[in-house]
Amino acid sequence: DKSCFATPYPQAPPTHTRRDWKRRRKKKMRPSSLGGALLASTLGWSSFLILGAALLLQLGHALTPSLAGVSRIHHAFRQAGTGARTRRISAVSSFQSNQDDDDPSSSSSSLFHFHDRLSDCVCLVTGASRGIGKGIALELGAQGAIVYITGTSSSNKSNNNKNDEPGTVQETAEEINALPGPGQGIAVLCDHSQDDQVQALFQQIEREQGRLDILINNAFRLPSGGVQMLYKKFWEQGPEVWDTLHTVGLRSHYVASCYAMPLIFQGQEQGPPRKHLPRPFIGMVSSFGGLCYTFNTAYGVGKAGVDRLAKDMAVELRDKDISVVSFWPGLVDTERTQKSVANGEWDQYVKLPLDHAESPRFTGRAVVHVALDPQNLAQKSGTYQVVAELAQDYGFDDPATPGRVPPSIRSLKFLLPTYGFNAQIKQQLPPDYEKYIPDWKLPFWVMAQGQPPASE
Repeated sequence: DKSCFATPYPQAPPTHTRRDWKRRRKKKMRPSSLGGALLASTLGWSSFLILGAALLLQLGHALTPSLAGVSRIHHAFRQAGTGARTRRISAVSSFQSNQDDDDPSSSSSSLFHFHDRLSDCVCLVTGASRGIGKGIALELGAQGAIVYITGTSSSNKSNNNKNDEPGTVQETAEEINALPGPGQGIAVLCDHSQDDQVQALFQQIEREQGRLDILINNAFRLPSGGVQMLYKKFWEQGPEVWDTLHTVGLRSHYVASCYAMPLIFQGQEQGPPRKHLPRPFIGMVSSFGGLCYTFNTAYGVGKAGVDRLAKDMAVELRDKDISVVSFWPGLVDTERTQKSVANGEWDQYVKLPLDHAESPRFTGRAVVHVALDPQNLAQKSGTYQVVAELAQDYGFDDPATPGRVPPSIRSLKFLLPTYGFNAQIKQQLPPDYEKYIPDWKLPFWVMAQGQPPASE
């Protein structure tokens, strides 16, 4: 008897009408969301850039004979940006609800019409002698915070500096102290590859302040060999580059966070220093390198580790009411960038125009806005945030170029002029063509396919 192998509920084969088969055939031909994603992933960077380039070439031809055509295209671009404007309004409204009722500037969308929003808050920015760390420290100080600045570069010649790069911890502290308002900069020499020095740093903060409200993990160390070493393959770099990039740049973030937590908990017990800071805040400075190939293997693994560190720390700190966010700056015009441009390394290895570069203080403004956002725990903790996109959401600009917001690296406004157009194509476009490029942003999964193709 084979009935035991029969289906529990045997049924006669279904009959289908001609209409049923047509419906099924159409349903099979309709791609699922996963299928569409897989198809699009096979197209990759090239298709997006070619599409954008073709769009702009057609736009260039349209601009010459027909201003009416330009108006229609521009209107379409504005309509496409409605969603981004809606997100910005939502972010701004959360700030407006957190402002003083008697503040005459409470209707403004950006916090930088205010001053001293972080007065009496104790902050630590690691690796702030120069670059992005310095920019963050300056913006925190401009809002009235007490900012501890660490680094290995000292103005004191008796100290053995780790490198000959411009900038020192003392210079950053002096710039903060020279700003108007109560902001205070405190320089501390600290090698973040040495755990005993990191522990001594937090012991100093405990003695002098008794609390910590904001920790920004930014310390990073380039391997010896300069920019050239960054562009070598992993088998050419050897284990030394891995150890350098991960010891100060990933492990250092973990160690600093471990030593910081008792001080942060202590500050919570004492109560907030100002009502404007909704909760303690931990920021990690990462980059797009955590998602798509940048520089080399060790660099990408390190940045991916920073993002994962922020994500998992946020899980463990959520019930403690502490927010943790990873920040992705774009192309930043730091002192190291300027030095590599001057000595020719930038044109030799990086080969990217700096027309859309961000200033270091641009990232600082992003940190301040997110730290002061009452919704940062619910909406951003455990995530990575693109600095340029935060500027659009919160309504702040780059202090180095007032009124200007650099485009996100994943925006067509950055990608097409940087990667999509060579000199020949740019000659066919009007001088002001960039203002007609839509601010359409590539999905992160497209960015993860690898580097965009270089324009020839």
